[in-house]
Amino acid sequence: MAKTALVTGASRGIGRAIAVHLARGGFRVALHYGSNRTAAEETRALLEGGDHLLFAADLAQENGAAGLAEAVLREFDGRVDVLVHNAGLYLETALLQERSTEEWSATVRKMMQLNFLAGADLAHLLVPEMIQRRWGRIIQIASRSGIRGESRFSGYSASKAAQINFAKSLAVELAPHGIGCFAIAPGWVDTDMSAGPLAEHGDAIRAEIPVGRVASPEDIAQLVAWLATPAADYLTGNTIDVNGASSLG
Repeated sequence: MAKTALVTGASRGIGRAIAVHLARGGFRVALHYGSNRTAAEETRALLEGGDHLLFAADLAQENGAAGLAEAVLREFDGRVDVLVHNAGLYLETALLQERSTEEWSATVRKMMQLNFLAGADLAHLLVPEMIQRRWGRIIQIASRSGIRGESRFSGYSASKAAQINFAKSLAVELAPHGIGCFAIAPGWVDTDMSAGPLAEHGDAIRAEIPVGRVASPEDIAQLVAWLATPAADYLTGNTIDVNGASSLG
C-alpha cells in the first residue's frame, strides 16, 4: 500500500511543489486548499499517479482542522503517514503603538490560528494512528523569521517560532513511537507571498545571499521529500534553516 501524505496549503507555491515531489516519491497525496479550487486542481494535474484527492477547509477557523482530518482519514482508509503543515499567512503587525489593541490582536490571532494552531490540531488528530503503525512524519513549514524575529512582523515571527518549538517538543515525545518531527525554516522563497518585497527590494535581498538567489519552492520541496523517507529517522527534532548561507549559526 502506498504511503499517504496530507499537505496543507497545496494549491500553489511551496505547497504545490511539496505535493509534486511527494507524489513523485510514490505518496498518495491529500491536497488541502482554502478557497481556490481551480489552483488546487492545477496542482493535482501536475502529480504523478492518479489517486490524489482535494480537500477544502478553512484552517483559519477553530474547527477547520478537525473537519479536514476527519475527511482525509475517511477517504484515505484511516491512514496518513506524513503531515506537512504549509498553509500560512504573512501579515504586518507593525509597531505595537501604531494600531489599536483590537486590530493588532485580531491580526496576531489570525496568524496564530492558521500558521500554528491548525497544524498543531492536525498533528493531535493524526498522531494516534501513526503511533499504532510506529512510523510517521510531522513537518512544519516555518520560517527563518521564527528563529531571528522580524521587525514589523512580530505576530508572524511568533507564530513561526511556535511551529518550530512545537516540532522540537513533539520530536522528543514521539521518537519512541518511530515518528519523526521537523521544522523547516526558509529564508526568502520565490512565491506569491514574497512577490511584493522581492519586486521592490530584490537586488538588495539577493546581495545578502551568498548563493546569489532566493530559494525556489523546489528547494524546500526536495528537502521535505527526503525528510519523508526512513533515511531521516535519526534527524528528528531538527530545525533546518534553508537560506543559501545568508545566516549561519
